[in-house]
Amino acid sequence: MDIVYHNGTNGSSPWVEFYPYTPSATAGYAFMAIFGIATVVHLVLMCPFRAAYFIPLVLGGVCETFGYYGRAWSHQSRTEISSWALQEMLILCAPPLLAATVYMVLGRMIRAFDAEHLSSMRPKWLTFVFVMNDVICFLTQLGGAGVQVTGDAQIMDIGKKVVLAGLIFSLFVFALFVAIAVTFHRRLQQNPTPILTMNPDLAWRRYMWTLYVACVALMVRNLVRTIQFGANRTADVNTKEVYIYVFDAFLMFLTMLVLIICHPGLLIKKARRAKKVVDFNQPLAGDRSSGQVPLMEYEPRPMA
Repeated sequence: MDIVYHNGTNGSSPWVEFYPYTPSATAGYAFMAIFGIATVVHLVLMCPFRAAYFIPLVLGGVCETFGYYGRAWSHQSRTEISSWALQEMLILCAPPLLAATVYMVLGRMIRAFDAEHLSSMRPKWLTFVFVMNDVICFLTQLGGAGVQVTGDAQIMDIGKKVVLAGLIFSLFVFALFVAIAVTFHRRLQQNPTPILTMNPDLAWRRYMWTLYVACVALMVRNLVRTIQFGANRTADVNTKEVYIYVFDAFLMFLTMLVLIICHPGLLIKKARRAKKVVDFNQPLAGDRSSGQVPLMEYEPRPMA
């Protein structure tokens, strides 16, 4: 961790140096703008796709936006606790919000494809279990980051360990989720449902790979953050600001970007429409196979 405590000398008050470098205002404002634009785009796309499940991602985008404002603000002073606390809490707490949307997307894709029987976990439980685990990660990291604003050395050390525990737990959750997603992908490829068989234009594989990219980006980010919180404060990961922007800011933006380019809301919307067509046609097919003629196909003979 990159916090250094300085004892007061000659009767002066103790003070804390939160950064071993002067945070870049240019980089901070640049990513503030990038996340702000990406958040607005996602907010706009929620309406036509009826994707209310993207609300956590939008909130995460807001956290990222103001978090990097905090880093730009920290350029003015490396000992200002307000700006440091703003960026520390918001940047740490944003990824669990993005992850919650990824979890909900997979559950909705499974239901939209009418493929519950191919999932290792029922979609209802899939969403509930992983989102609840994500809530635990979120609260853990929020609490760990929150207690660090006290400025007390012992309390801040406890907060660091709490955040570290939350990051490690999130890595296990992500690994389990990816395993379930890959298993579902393989089963669906081997046994496509009628919705996908009758609608090859849905291109569902592209959206599954979009989820994989988002998951890998989140996992790498959490792994680097875990190394950061577990490493000595003199390690490169703590003393060079570039790591924050390459392995946190960029990866979180990549997650938001791929979900804009291949927005799952479009796939789910198309799949739901296709499901209605399949559900409508199946009873008619059943009537034909049983020898019964549907009413809509009956033609009365002309009267003599």
